[in-house]
Amino acid sequence: RMRVSTSASVLADRHDWRSRDVRRTLPSMTRIAIETLLRQMDAAYKNDPFSALRRNVESVRLEEWEVRPATWNADEFGKQPELSICDLTLHVAGAKHMYADRAFGDASLEWTDIPLPARDMTSVLAWLEEGHTLLREGLAALGDDVDLAVERPAPWRLPMRREQLISIMISHDLYHSGEINRQRSLIRGAAGWDRGPAPA
Repeated sequence: RMRVSTSASVLADRHDWRSRDVRRTLPSMTRIAIETLLRQMDAAYKNDPFSALRRNVESVRLEEWEVRPATWNADEFGKQPELSICDLTLHVAGAKHMYADRAFGDASLEWTDIPLPARDMTSVLAWLEEGHTLLREGLAALGDDVDLAVERPAPWRLPMRREQLISIMISHDLYHSGEINRQRSLIRGAAGWDRGPAPA
């Protein structure tokens, strides 16, 4: 199993990622792992009927999009929650654009370079879909499972295998899907497992 190296030589060469190719040292393993990750990515983003990010975002009403909850558990959110559902969705979408570049692009994108869309729900959801499409198409274009072992620069510039970067994004969708679900429930005044009134 490959290990991520943090040696001085790796860090010194961290900007020349296209020259780092471990495929010559690994046997062919077909596309079993790639197809598994694609299914997991789709489930976390849109296909899981309860936990998928897109399903939870689309359940939000327009009047809830920029609202901070009126009531909340201080142990969970502190004295005042800082993020609206719009803010959370922008964060997830921006991460998709960043990780698509770092895993499959030229790794030149920085957080400060990401152009944000307008904050209305339609624009943000379109940008979210664009970021997911970039990430998914990059993964689907890989020819062999050994390509998942190629080291790429993480957003914090240390080397990570493509497989690790994709796994982070799958978990990221699910994490923030739950956060959006909870935020929506608090806005509707729900308590416990009650999710509040269903959208009209």
